[in-house]
Amino acid sequence: MFTICQAIKHPLLLQLILIAVICLCSNQVYAADLIERPGAGAGNSQVVAHPAPGIERASLKVMTFNIRWQGRQADGEFSDSGFSRRKPLVLDVLVKYGADIIGLQEASIEQRAALASELPGFGIFPPLAEAGDECILYRLGRFYVRGSGHEDLRREPEIAGTNIGVRDFIWVYLQDRIIGKRFYVLNLHADNRSSERGRELDGVLLGEWIRNREFADPVILTGDFNGMPDQPRYLYLTGQRAYPGVDGVTVRMPMPMLDTFREANPNARYTGTSNADYKGKKNKYQIDYVFVPRGTTVIRSEIIYYQDNGSYPSDHFPLLSEFELK
Repeated sequence: MFTICQAIKHPLLLQLILIAVICLCSNQVYAADLIERPGAGAGNSQVVAHPAPGIERASLKVMTFNIRWQGRQADGEFSDSGFSRRKPLVLDVLVKYGADIIGLQEASIEQRAALASELPGFGIFPPLAEAGDECILYRLGRFYVRGSGHEDLRREPEIAGTNIGVRDFIWVYLQDRIIGKRFYVLNLHADNRSSERGRELDGVLLGEWIRNREFADPVILTGDFNGMPDQPRYLYLTGQRAYPGVDGVTVRMPMPMLDTFREANPNARYTGTSNADYKGKKNKYQIDYVFVPRGTTVIRSEIIYYQDNGSYPSDHFPLLSEFELK
């Protein structure tokens, strides 16, 4: 009360108090409501805040990273890829580079559980108990989940022996608490044994899912595509080629995508994300991507060559891109 009385006598002090009050009231943290959201994981409450007044744009940092599988195979046999040794390096990458969203591939139940326990600031989909090859990590303080799913695309050959195709993919439908924007994130690990026709259908079927998504919000696509930019999946997704669909009618990608790394680094000498034999050799074998819709402002994109005394976290280099969705 004394301070208020003094402020009335001193207009400058009164203005400073009013500014402080306005800042506190406009802070989105103070306007937040604590609720449970699907996809957050058991017991993980998420704070859902109203968008901050006056903020219309905010960049996203998105990473894709194949961490190399370790776990039980379908026949029950355990496959050991040295993850216990590599785990600290994988965690270093996930924590130190500040990604808001991370698409992991070759992440078994055991690996996801081991990582999630040391990433308290992240939500994870699918739930840890659910088998699969991919997962999506997202910052609990930045997003909440409005929807999520697991899609099995074409599993049966179009013609016997001609197609294996995408194994599956997962997706989350997120809302950004800074600006209120909603968008989809898809993450996949494409089959490296697909026939040429299978690789064409992979792109076509992904495009069909995007065309038929429930809400017309932007789509971010991450993953290990097991294919270079001159191959069918890439050419279709980026709108450079059209291919016959399942019914034989030729179709084009309904929402052509942009390769964030190539957009940010058009003259890059080394574009490879494969780290064969963990040797850390820079190369041109690009198979991991972060795709965004055309028209997205790509701020930067980099291949991460992180290592510790010559030890690398995986046989893939992580890829990190920063951009603003339109």
